[in-house]
Amino acid sequence: MDTPPFVLPAVYADESSNSGQNLLDPDQPVFTVAGVHLGDELAVSIVDEVRAQLPPTQKEPKYASLARSSRGRKALMRAFGQLPAGSTRSYLVDKRFMVMTKLVDVLVEPLAYANGHNLYEGGKAFGLANRLHTAGPVLGDAAAYDRLLQAFVDWIRQKATTDYLFAALATYKESVAHGSFADLVGSLELCRAVADETHADIAAGGQRDLLDPAVTSLYCLCIAFGEAIGQFRLVHDESKVIDRNAVPLSTAHRLPDPARPGHYLRPLMASRIEFADSRAHPQLQLVDWAAGAVRQWGTHMAVGGGDLFSEELGDVVQPWLVDKIWPHLTGL
Repeated sequence: MDTPPFVLPAVYADESSNSGQNLLDPDQPVFTVAGVHLGDELAVSIVDEVRAQLPPTQKEPKYASLARSSRGRKALMRAFGQLPAGSTRSYLVDKRFMVMTKLVDVLVEPLAYANGHNLYEGGKAFGLANRLHTAGPVLGDAAAYDRLLQAFVDWIRQKATTDYLFAALATYKESVAHGSFADLVGSLELCRAVADETHADIAAGGQRDLLDPAVTSLYCLCIAFGEAIGQFRLVHDESKVIDRNAVPLSTAHRLPDPARPGHYLRPLMASRIEFADSRAHPQLQLVDWAAGAVRQWGTHMAVGGGDLFSEELGDVVQPWLVDKIWPHLTGL
């Protein structure tokens, strides 16, 4: 078979800490997707060097197992140090914040749109979610705010009724003493009709994966890689949710961009999406380490301490983040 005259570069991607639509899992407060654009020769060399520093009986070296031992952390330090600047990018999601952005997207934005207001234009929806997320646990009862978030997640997952969701909202509103913020929270009660319609649509099978951060995060990651290297082919570790949404991802450019009236969403830049086993591609092993490190750092920042984020591991991750990941780290 003839070799095609032009072979697209490959970007390899993987996730870390995806609890699906269970966004308030206390053990997984952040979600990360990472990608690596790296040639086969260097990728094999880096992975082989890491394997050589580990016991011969150890199976595929995942980030979680490497981070637990001093030898594994030293191997990670060496591996990260060999990654060229710009070869690795990551998208990080604070799941609690994502819950509030989704509440605004699902309940508030449709009502605003029906009344002639585009909340996405000018970042109004993001600003509203940020205000509710930042002030919510401070200007109202923190426990009641947490119950509101959980009620919304359970409502999306069809584990709670609309009555239950709005009861949680009313209880939280009663705890808010600050006048203007109480009015803002109270305005959410105007979204009841939207909630009834949306809940029926979800029950009928619509809007699947609504709370799963994987799809939108991967889209943002691909946009960032496309800006750097142009069109590419995407090789993703096996993922049911990405497989389910491969067509919407690939055809996003056909949809209007609500934040830019008169324009369409930006193209994914991935000519196709392939799925592969990480054991067959060293780049997928590398991206597992990258996603795991960014996720662990994000957990440390989100809740203080994180899991296994020792001083020694911080010495591994921090220089790599600052030098090679930080300029290419985006998120929600």
